[in-house]
Order: sequence, then structure tokens, then C-alpha cells
Amino acid sequence: MYGDSLDAIRNLLRGNFPNVNRIYISTMPDAFERPGFFVQLATSREEHLCRDLYQVTMTWQIVYFAPLLSTGQPDVLNQLAISDSLKQALMDTITLTGPSGTKYQVINTEGGPRDAEVYITVTLQTELTRPKTSYDLMGEVHYEQEV
Repeated sequence: MYGDSLDAIRNLLRGNFPNVNRIYISTMPDAFERPGFFVQLATSREEHLCRDLYQVTMTWQIVYFAPLLSTGQPDVLNQLAISDSLKQALMDTITLTGPSGTKYQVINTEGGPRDAEVYITVTLQTELTRPKTSYDLMGEVHYEQEV
């Protein structure tokens, strides 16, 4: 489920920002390429709704590293444009669908340009059905033949 939601976010990024070739996950190399995104899971929690249903809420942090100008400073205009476009894409999408078909309702988006980068958090939520476990009581009983 976490990998599926991560893939849904990566698909959104690739679809809306085709010129950004790098999406780093969980760790950043020392020599990373700009422009690029960094995505990591910030928080998650599960709430049991009933015996067979539970709700998962997860917050992902998306950081955008803008290209550098000839002065070595991040391109602020690019940062602002990507920040606005990313927030708009998340608000317009409302529901992200993972490769497995699981739907995540986008319930909160926060952040924007800060310091030299763009920091945006997106909170996703989904409801999942617990897999049905089969229990065979007769399988637990040991039969003994009487002689």
C-alpha cells in the first residue's frame, strides 16, 4: 500500500513535470541532479473502522530542487512556477490511483517555496478491506480411531 501510493505520486510528478528527470526516494545522493524531486514518507497511521475495514492516512513530503542559475543560486522563478503547478495538480487530481487500482483521496496539501527549495506535503487517505482469513475448526481436531 505504501509503495502503491508512492507510485501514484511518482506518476503524478512524471505526468505533470516531464522535464524533471530525477525523482529520488527516501535518500539523496551527495551529488544529485537538478532539477529533481525528493519524495519520502513523513507520517502514517491506521484507524480500524470495523472488523473488516480500516483507513490509512499517510503524509508524503515532496521536495523540489530547482535548477541553478549561472550565479550558483536556485532559479527562484522556476521554484515559484513548480510550487504553484504542483499544488494545483494535487488539488485538481483529488484522487490518485496506484498501479494496483487503490484510490487515495488527497485530503490535504501544504507548503511551498522555502529557503532554496520547494517543500510540499500531501496527505493521502484510503480505506482498505482486511483479507478474509479462513479458519477451519475441524482442521484443528485430531481424529483417533477406536480399536
